[in-house]
Amino acid sequence: MIKSNSPYYITTPFVSVASGLTCQNYELSVSVWNGLKSSPPSTATYTTTKNNPTASTETDRINIARIVNDYIEFTPQKTTSTSVINGNNNQWVKTSVIYNKDIVALPQITSLTVTDRARSSGNVLLTLNGVLHTFPLTGGVTGPGAGTNALEIANYINTLTTHTATHFGNIVTITAVQNGLQSLTLIDVSNLASMTVAVLTTQQGSTGQEAPQYSTTNLMSLGYSYGNEGENITTILDNTLIPTQDYKVNREGVFVVPILVSETLQTTATVISYPSNEINQSFTIPSTIDSNELVRYIWIKCNETSSDTYIEIVFNGKTTTLLLQDEPKYTPIDIFFQNKEGAEQVLTFFKEQKSNLSVNSSEFESDRGQPSLGNHQFVRYNVQGKTDLTLNSGFVDQDMNEIFTQLLLSERIWSYNTNIFSKISLIFIPLNIKSKQLSYKTQLKERLINYEIKFDYSYNEINNI
Repeated sequence: MIKSNSPYYITTPFVSVASGLTCQNYELSVSVWNGLKSSPPSTATYTTTKNNPTASTETDRINIARIVNDYIEFTPQKTTSTSVINGNNNQWVKTSVIYNKDIVALPQITSLTVTDRARSSGNVLLTLNGVLHTFPLTGGVTGPGAGTNALEIANYINTLTTHTATHFGNIVTITAVQNGLQSLTLIDVSNLASMTVAVLTTQQGSTGQEAPQYSTTNLMSLGYSYGNEGENITTILDNTLIPTQDYKVNREGVFVVPILVSETLQTTATVISYPSNEINQSFTIPSTIDSNELVRYIWIKCNETSSDTYIEIVFNGKTTTLLLQDEPKYTPIDIFFQNKEGAEQVLTFFKEQKSNLSVNSSEFESDRGQPSLGNHQFVRYNVQGKTDLTLNSGFVDQDMNEIFTQLLLSERIWSYNTNIFSKISLIFIPLNIKSKQLSYKTQLKERLINYEIKFDYSYNEINNI
């Protein structure tokens, strides 16, 4: 899966595999779409042309991550009971390369300069592209002191080799029969001295286009790789999009396990609470090639159990364990965020919460009337406010450090709270992370690990949009 918040390079050779020709130009097309893998758009979403002015036979690279990144607006998903729902936050990305024949190199031409010189005996050896040809002197030239001339060499090439040769004076022009590097050597066997070594240097072109090559289609997410992992990181461990470990969760809250579904094989996921199995569900997950369905969320509504102490979610042979917690003093808050794999993840904050309202405004001095009559001499306008939120995690294990890292690096964050108007439904409230650093804590040093994280509500208190 392409993680579009990190570099993803398309590597393209300048030599066409189909024709074997070295191009001076190729066109990379990128298509991005939602839905079935087999139904790409008829017109590419983005195209770019790369030149090869030096006639390089190496490879070229284009980073498409930022090109495709904008085609997903991450949206949190939810449901009302323990079930499996679609992720709806992925797209297909197809790339292909077209070499244009009007700028693709054709078989090259070289010129061989032949210098007459005395020779004592023996034949002349001509090597074209590693193939050895032997021919005697012709044209009535015999015996010691005879010379090798351009006419004799051109006639021999046209008669007995697949190359084509012409001559003008002492210049033999040889047209190659294939593309790429061409070489020629002429040797006088009497002293094994090379008379000339030539390499093809000129190119010509023709018209038309080659068929697309290097076509690949991959699923894309708004994920990323770490700086020390390198580029083009696509690996998803065990097809589970969060670390498979223990998580402390609110008994009255929810949890989500995002999974990557197979394109070819049916899979199964189970959600079982222990020790009494108050939640005991098995989900059959069919294979799919729909981008909306390839990443799915196993949604667990924790209050479907009242006395069980933990829940195990098993998928693809790996187990994620939820440790159900009762918090008597505070009201825990479930924070949803876009994680490293570009999927929805939940982190529960159990302990103290604080909020502050920051207000800014402008004012002008007026002469509308006397303050004794209730008039404002200084009139306030453009009043606006923003609220921040400070949350404490409660005591967590050291292996949660990775989860807090991904939270601070996330681009999209929400709290999952009761709707203040309906008092019944739960809604996603957008947040931005305000904390700018995380001092990692360890059980060896701190023993009890608690993280305090600061957020801003991602909207103004007075609606002005």
